[in-house]
Amino acid sequence: MPNHLKEFIFKNPPKSITYIEGEPLKLTEKFVFFHNKTKIRKNLTQLQNLFKSYMKNPLLASGIRDSYLVEEYTEEYLIVLFTTPEIIKNSNEILASYSDIEFTQGNFFLISIPDYMMLLAKDMNGINSGVEIMEEILNQVLEDYFNKKKFEDYIKIRQFKLSNF
Repeated sequence: MPNHLKEFIFKNPPKSITYIEGEPLKLTEKFVFFHNKTKIRKNLTQLQNLFKSYMKNPLLASGIRDSYLVEEYTEEYLIVLFTTPEIIKNSNEILASYSDIEFTQGNFFLISIPDYMMLLAKDMNGINSGVEIMEEILNQVLEDYFNKKKFEDYIKIRQFKLSNF
């Protein structure tokens, strides 16, 4: 029996969510909120503060190095990757997997797999909505983890794909 949340509850449910069977994303102290634009940085403060409220320390938020991300993706998307410094080095390969998604104004795509949680959007409205959903998910996951008091285990996030289009 998995020891992580099976489903998330949303104030405003997304148009599409698909839960994926398999290994969850296991959070470690190495996880960082990476972003590709300075204007996104401010939006990540609420996610950092969420972790601070549970863990007493905020997680870092850092820019994705230019050498890890081709200009095409930087110009095309607003990106938040919640992962480790090792995985972020593969940013181009990660983005290539999702480069065929058609976005419209205010839309976003959010995915969690064993290596990362990624939020993609084309504009700040999409990022804002996506960060709110990320916050709801992370809050539920952290609350569940601390309620179970099994601190010898990882904080785990079930695999899913979610979008608002």
